[in-house]
Amino acid sequence: MSVRHYYLVLLLTEVLDWTQLFPWVESDCKLTSFKYGYKDHNGPYIWKILYPACSGSNQSPINIATQLAVVVQPSDPLRWSGYKDEPLSITITNNENNVVINTMWSSSRRPYIEGGCLASAYDLCSLVFHWGQSNEEGSEHTIDYIRFPMELHVWHIKRGFTSLLDASASQENDSILIISFLFQITNADNPYLDHIVTNLWRIAQPGTKAHVPPFPLVWIFPTFEKDYYTYNGSLTQPPCSEVVTWIVQPEPIAISSSQVNYSFVKKSSFLRFQFSWQVAQFRQLCSQEGPILSNCRPVQQVNDRTVFFYT
Repeated sequence: MSVRHYYLVLLLTEVLDWTQLFPWVESDCKLTSFKYGYKDHNGPYIWKILYPACSGSNQSPINIATQLAVVVQPSDPLRWSGYKDEPLSITITNNENNVVINTMWSSSRRPYIEGGCLASAYDLCSLVFHWGQSNEEGSEHTIDYIRFPMELHVWHIKRGFTSLLDASASQENDSILIISFLFQITNADNPYLDHIVTNLWRIAQPGTKAHVPPFPLVWIFPTFEKDYYTYNGSLTQPPCSEVVTWIVQPEPIAISSSQVNYSFVKKSSFLRFQFSWQVAQFRQLCSQEGPILSNCRPVQQVNDRTVFFYT
């Protein structure tokens, strides 16, 4: 490849409007910009003032009491399709509250999940990370009141809906599927998160985004067929729409203790400090009000809902 062709490809990678070529893109998987946060003046305890649904009876997250879960043996396992494939592109965004990962696919290759507890197929939308101020907090869901340092939400919309906004505004209580993965501090390094972590410095400022080299999403989270919890709930952020089927994978993803205590380093130093930061890097990201130290909603009342455990 000539130098001229190399720079042309690089330019196209940065500026090409993929929405003109492929139908399944970031814009299909975004809610409108709601003015909320996690501080005292705009945090979870006052969301209900502006978003009445946040005071509903089927809110998320919840504590999963394992002894109270109803055990179910499904007729078939969860079936994941396309998650081992490489997307056309991957974009990470600092939306001032979270790190959001958006992927672009051709319409025929967009990943989806079906089977198990699901009565319909659900198409992948985006990935959202939640974390806390310390390694003793950060997850939104708890299991037997045990909290984890980080939680990843993998958002999907029910087949037939055209966008996340469309699904969120529906009257169906299962128009959105969110699969929750918890992270646990262990002695094992997790190099797969480095595909995201080593690029967080590029989105340190609020509202910024960066393209990262595409990779299969199963490098971040594992697929599974059974042994998961599920219940009907809501979005864990405004507008708190009660339209979500939740699947919570109780087996945590590993992060080592040596991967949580390092702040941003210069790009040229990344290889030298490999595996030495991860969770702490998320806490270095900025909103308009300072570092995003915590972005997790407290657990909500289960009320009369049933949590199922599919084996």
